[in-house]
Amino acid sequence: MNASPSPLPTAIITGGSAGLGRVIAETFLQRGYRVMIVGRNETRLQRASQTINHPELHTAQCDLLNTEQTQSLADRVQRELGRLDVLVNCVGASDRSLVSELTPDRLHELIDQNVVTMLLCSQSMAGLLEQSSGTIVNIGSLAGKVGARYLGGYNAAKHALTGLTQQMRLEMLPKNIHVAIVHPGPIRRDDAGARYDDRVSTSMPAQAAQPGGGTSVKGLDPQRVADAVLRCVERKKRDIILPAHMRWMIALGNAFPSLGDWLLLKFTSKRGE
Repeated sequence: MNASPSPLPTAIITGGSAGLGRVIAETFLQRGYRVMIVGRNETRLQRASQTINHPELHTAQCDLLNTEQTQSLADRVQRELGRLDVLVNCVGASDRSLVSELTPDRLHELIDQNVVTMLLCSQSMAGLLEQSSGTIVNIGSLAGKVGARYLGGYNAAKHALTGLTQQMRLEMLPKNIHVAIVHPGPIRRDDAGARYDDRVSTSMPAQAAQPGGGTSVKGLDPQRVADAVLRCVERKKRDIILPAHMRWMIALGNAFPSLGDWLLLKFTSKRGE
């Protein structure tokens, strides 16, 4: 038996058991939403549930690359929660390598994690979101707007996510589903300086292991990104870039490619540093 629609709006946060996803989940709970966090690791989900400790928090273990599991997740939302107002696709993975060292298998893996998970989950939840005239918010990256050095296949994956998000927004508009994307720069985290040490080869500068491949952009407070996601829902924003001043730099780079290359070379780590 399906649950009766709740008076509380409902949000699903994929990748919500840790990091930015967990901050987004907490933000929506504080805003009065029922929230379901989705992840592959049951232990991490339960740890997040205990840490957040909120009566309106639900958890769901799901492999978002598995079509049957994503459809089962949508069925569970309909059955147990009765409605869906917001889907935040926060699953993703970054990388470090030169293009000359990037393997097809690694590129496919990054596209799976950053793009295909979003596609399958959005397809599965579209019917529920249409019923509520809901919102999909995808977590992109500045790497989906520019092509900085040393990020392996991450630039390609996030550019694909950006393009697919715009296509979804246009195609879902007749269904009254709002589709948005947030493009944050490097996000502040405790392990930011060591996450990619094992992926930086001797052909790259050591600084490439730093957030953003060694860019000169200050790490963002994850709460700032979560607030931007909320603005996409409440104010129907379509495309948010953080930090905001990067929008002008990106626009200049698109209008004048030689200037764009110069800026990227200036603000990313240099060989030999």
